[in-house]
Amino acid sequence: MGGHVARCENGHVVKAWYNACRNRSCPRCAYYRTAKWLERQAKTLLGCPHHHVIFTVPHELNVLWERNYEVLAELLFVCVRQALFTLAGDARYLGAQPGAIMALHTWGQQLFLHPHVHVLVTAGGIDALGRWVASARRWFLPAEPLKRLFRGKLVAGLRQLSDRLRLPDGWGPDQFEALCRQLEHKRWNVQVRERYEDPTAVLNYLGRYLNGGPIGESRLLAFDGQSVSFRYKDYRGQDSEGVPHKVMTLATEVFARRVLQHVPPKGFHVVRGYGLYRRGGQTEGLRQKVRADLPVSPELHRALTAGLTEEP
Repeated sequence: MGGHVARCENGHVVKAWYNACRNRSCPRCAYYRTAKWLERQAKTLLGCPHHHVIFTVPHELNVLWERNYEVLAELLFVCVRQALFTLAGDARYLGAQPGAIMALHTWGQQLFLHPHVHVLVTAGGIDALGRWVASARRWFLPAEPLKRLFRGKLVAGLRQLSDRLRLPDGWGPDQFEALCRQLEHKRWNVQVRERYEDPTAVLNYLGRYLNGGPIGESRLLAFDGQSVSFRYKDYRGQDSEGVPHKVMTLATEVFARRVLQHVPPKGFHVVRGYGLYRRGGQTEGLRQKVRADLPVSPELHRALTAGLTEEP
């Protein structure tokens, strides 16, 4: 988008300013948008503990995701919401409707396709009588029933969408059904993490990746016209000393392809609020009523509006 240079009258360069493109996938233009998002969350968040839950799609679905980003991402949000709220509504676990902020990520550290949804969910909710019910469980919901429910809903949703999906070359109904049966017998990955008394760290984590794309400028190390080198964390190599940082070098075309596969379709919402965190309608008034009883502490409000932490 070009830029401009500020100079003093004696010819000294003061600073070079690059014009903002305002694209949500641009790492340079991301900071302001993310800071404003965190500021809005500070006005919405309930002053209660929260849980972080991660729903991951098996890599066998990547062959369909590459050709059906919007359709499958929409299905993923629907299935995560249904699985989470169905179990939360069960009297054995919570018996109430919580609030949930969901954010879609589609990448890993090496920029491979890795669709998953991060959920920040309240450790409690509103029951049928409008009363706040605090969660007494350390892990909010049991992982195994949540995995099975999520898997069943997504595979059933895939079959219902079969007429709308673009299939890989050479695929027909038989190949598609074989994939669905394979997914039915695969163990899916759903992580239910411990409760956070202070959800700031999770919100900051989500905020860093809502805008700016899959890789920040600080991770880019070198470009020689033919290849790009970037830094990444090797979580599989984690040991007692922590997660090692490594360097990967890719041909320019390969690097560009990996980055661009994560750019969401225009107008697609990659972060959404459900339950008590749904915006508008009757939920807005209900959340304000609950928030009056569960206010966010001034310290938490300041932490959310003070700015972002550095990229992990």
